[in-house]
Amino acid sequence: MKPIETWSAADDPKLKAELEQRAEPVLLKGLVADWPAVRAGRAAALGICDYLRRFDRGVEVMATKTRAASRGVMGYNDSLTDFAFVKARMTLAEFIGHLQAYLPLDGVPSIAAQCAKVSEVIPGFLDENLLRALPGVVPNFWLGNALTVPVHHDHPYNLACVVAGRRRFTLFPPQQVGNLYIGPLEHTPSGAPISVVHPDPPDLDRYPRYREALASAWVAELEPGDAVYIPPLWFHQVEALEKVNLLINYWWPVAVAKDLPAPAHALLQAIQVLNTMPTAQRDAWAAMFGHYVVQREQDPAGHIPQPWQGVLSRRR
Repeated sequence: MKPIETWSAADDPKLKAELEQRAEPVLLKGLVADWPAVRAGRAAALGICDYLRRFDRGVEVMATKTRAASRGVMGYNDSLTDFAFVKARMTLAEFIGHLQAYLPLDGVPSIAAQCAKVSEVIPGFLDENLLRALPGVVPNFWLGNALTVPVHHDHPYNLACVVAGRRRFTLFPPQQVGNLYIGPLEHTPSGAPISVVHPDPPDLDRYPRYREALASAWVAELEPGDAVYIPPLWFHQVEALEKVNLLINYWWPVAVAKDLPAPAHALLQAIQVLNTMPTAQRDAWAAMFGHYVVQREQDPAGHIPQPWQGVLSRRR
């Protein structure tokens, strides 16, 4: 594993464009260190919970709790027949009550309120904790104790800010997809396909290619106030390391022409169609996709006059 490049970037509107130009992750040291929420989280073990209560409007959040056999990982069970956690809706106050009850105990289940919209659940939070670099982007929050979210990827740009506790991010480039043992594309914990490899420790006899993925991994451990930028489709595993942790993350979309389907939909449709074909035909279409879609070797329309390039015409 290698460390992620670190910037001491300021919270400035120019940062968004700079991040979008990057093909690799970057650690933004102290990006939100001045937030009142970060100061509250540093003050006491439950300081961030007391801070969040000020903004609570009684809106329910989706809470997860891991089963005993999961060993703190929100993934699949060992036989890949079910999830290793359960979900329930509850108010933020109820969830904080569970978090507080678990705080003095060891060996408790891992729990998290995940992907809750800040503007819906704790709307006043944004008035005091503003990220000028991403105006108009509505963030989500992830509150819980020690919990690991397995390797997965997101389609948008992603900026994840640690507000309370510490988090370790392990990231893999998209090219490692074949070594990560990604699970079902439809039967997922929350929409994003995840790796079926339990990370603590990984069973390298059962999943031998995972060793190669680990050799290419990037890692960063974030303190309160730090942020990490994750480019689209970069796989990442997220470990919340303390008994109380809060993450605020910002997703914003990659621009795609309005008249075109999302890339993920195009991928799923291609999979569905090509999986009905004989091997020889799939191999032939792989060559076509490599030439016309990936365009790594050459521009497939370079020899065609621009007015006749049609769908091959590059829009950027």
